[in-house]
Parts: sequence; C-alpha cells; structure tokens
Amino acid sequence: MPLKKKQVSVPWEIDVENDNYLKEPWILKKGKEFITIETDNNNRGNFYLQKDDEKRLSLSALQAKLTYHQLLEFGYKLQKPKRKKTKTQATS
Repeated sequence: MPLKKKQVSVPWEIDVENDNYLKEPWILKKGKEFITIETDNNNRGNFYLQKDDEKRLSLSALQAKLTYHQLLEFGYKLQKPKRKKTKTQATS
C-alpha cells in the first residue's frame, strides 16, 4: 500500500484571512535559481511561470498546480516575505 503524502496547498488557493497567505508573485528558490509564479490578469484562471530571466510561460491552473508541487519535490522552497523591522525609539 503506497504511503500518502500530505498535500500542500498552493499559495493562490489560500484565503487572505489565513496565516499562511502570501501576496503574489510567488517565488520559489533553490540555490541561485528562482522561479516566479503569478496570475495572468488577461486570461482568467491561467498563470505565468518564469525561471530566472528566461521567457515567461503561460500555464493553466492545473498545470501551475502540478508544476508547483513538482518544484517542491525538486527542492525548491517558497520564499516568504521578509518582515520589516520596526524601530523603537527610546525616550529619555
């Protein structure tokens, strides 16, 4: 009986209210390589995928989802936005 892997949801299916929500573009990184995924505003339901500075590819929602999971299996990690440091001013 094959082991079932826990299915990781794709970032574009996470609601704004969820703690794991990330704004697009979604960037997957492995070493010096990075892949950007963003929605295609002109063609609803489709996505653009671009590796480094190469040509952008247009993918359907299913292709984008499958590609996202394959990239995770290949060792790419979803980049989380860096939190801005807040400066606290000491009053004296």
